[in-house]
Amino acid sequence: MDRSDAFSLNPVHFFAISCSCLQLTGQNRFPSFALHQLPSTQPLTHEDSFSSLAMGWSEEGISLSIQVKGVPIRPRYPSIEQGDSVELFFDTRDLKTAGFNTRFCHHFFFLPQAVEGVFKGEKTHFRTEDSHPLCNPDDLECHTDVKKNRYLMKIFIPSQCLYGYDPMQFRRIGFTYRINRFGGEPQHFSVVSPEYQIEQQPSLWGSLQLES
Repeated sequence: MDRSDAFSLNPVHFFAISCSCLQLTGQNRFPSFALHQLPSTQPLTHEDSFSSLAMGWSEEGISLSIQVKGVPIRPRYPSIEQGDSVELFFDTRDLKTAGFNTRFCHHFFFLPQAVEGVFKGEKTHFRTEDSHPLCNPDDLECHTDVKKNRYLMKIFIPSQCLYGYDPMQFRRIGFTYRINRFGGEPQHFSVVSPEYQIEQQPSLWGSLQLES
């Protein structure tokens, strides 16, 4: 199934991206690139495409498969954006009217290799009392296979790390990503961070329809 053109655009702020996120079925714990890959938006963001991301959902949580190409692999911490890293942003209620992070918003990071013992966690920043406790990094699951010129990362974010996640009642979530690389520009799903503070503007994140 070719999902390369399975998204729509609307003139909200800069542009809004909406696409489907399919439910994981059977014994498939992690999504496949053949069936679950999110569409490439690089023709719209005018960025180099060096990574691919597949995502699936279940009542237990959200799973992702991410392949990143390029050398060398040099992660940094705590300045994760200066090295190789994957940043994932979720709004479990997709509140497009909110101009700041609510308790339903999450900002996770994953490194292809540990730096000072750290390679995953939540770093959501809140500006109001409408917040949630940051999740325990040990609850996040991440397996990374590093090759000579690429790495494959498989991630599972359990429902207890996603405040407000209830796919049976709320079939849409807000989502975007920022995939960083050492010595190069990042790749984004929706608006690009040199122009917008995507960490603080969930209204600009894409929308994923949770489909069975």
